[in-house]
Amino acid sequence: MGINILHLITGLPIGGAEKVLLDLCINLDKKRFTNFVIGLNDEKDFTLDFKKNGIFVKNLNMKKKPKSFMQTALYINRFIEDYDIHILHAHMFHPLVFAFIAKLKYSKLKVVFTSHNVNIGSKKREMITYLLKPFRDVDIVFSSDMITKMYKRNCIVIPNGIDTKPYMRKTRKNDIFTFISVGVLRRQKNQLFLPSAAAYLKQKGIKDFQIQIVGGADASGDMREDIENQIKKYGVENEIKMLGPRRDVSELLQKAHCFVMPSHFEGFPIALLEAAAAGLSVVSTPVGAIASVIDDDSGYLTDIEYFADKMLEVITDTNEAKRRAKNLQKKVIDSFSIESTVKAHEKIYEKI
Repeated sequence: MGINILHLITGLPIGGAEKVLLDLCINLDKKRFTNFVIGLNDEKDFTLDFKKNGIFVKNLNMKKKPKSFMQTALYINRFIEDYDIHILHAHMFHPLVFAFIAKLKYSKLKVVFTSHNVNIGSKKREMITYLLKPFRDVDIVFSSDMITKMYKRNCIVIPNGIDTKPYMRKTRKNDIFTFISVGVLRRQKNQLFLPSAAAYLKQKGIKDFQIQIVGGADASGDMREDIENQIKKYGVENEIKMLGPRRDVSELLQKAHCFVMPSHFEGFPIALLEAAAAGLSVVSTPVGAIASVIDDDSGYLTDIEYFADKMLEVITDTNEAKRRAKNLQKKVIDSFSIESTVKAHEKIYEKI
């Protein structure tokens, strides 16, 4: 008998956690596992991708109202019964709450939890996650550095993985040196910092460069207007381009020269792995599990105070930047493939 898995996620915007879930569902052994995906809110960017790959997907359009919350809980419980769900995999915090409600009714239901981020949102959420430990079977984290008391003792470390092939096609680089940032436009990702970095590079005499900011809003907010105001404030309209959410990220990465991630906090960012697979130099803050991927021989880890200096270092010493990028690309190809991520999940699902 096959194993039926319900993947519950906050929403399906274009984002790292959502891409991880899509790749996982596509690559899990179809003979042994049947996947169902439910997004709680009305974000639907990735919905069609699941459908195209023959994966059941539904968006519940839940609102921030008690009635909508109750309707969502009832729907999920009925779904578990109607589709004979064996495992509920909760991706991020809000799905965890609904997994708890379902577990109260279906005691034999197995629950797996992946937070997808070091910062779960607030101390209150951390406490709730801690209190709900007895109702979960397995917690998944991206590195041992992420493990805290809110996770179960038997939590399992599974680094994110990607399909590297789409990012390794030979593509002509942009004529102008291009830094690129890929991520949802929210405070966590700190794209708000990049206009000041562009102004710093100009001050240092760097004339021909561009910073591309790729990404759109999600349910947690939209920083676009704030970023645009910073661009005007620093007078870097010619140097920074806001590209919005894009479907051609792999091509944009291959045409760029350096990936920048000035985040305040992260889990295990998929965009960073994609940039590494594309052979880009990477400048990043040392947050989340990033330090488990990048060291001084494969990239540039730095606190935000010195971030612009590292960007300057990349653009003025391109040979060293390329050397480190090559080392990082090899590391990602060897150690962070989607195949290894999928096998680790299959092992968990079958064990529980």
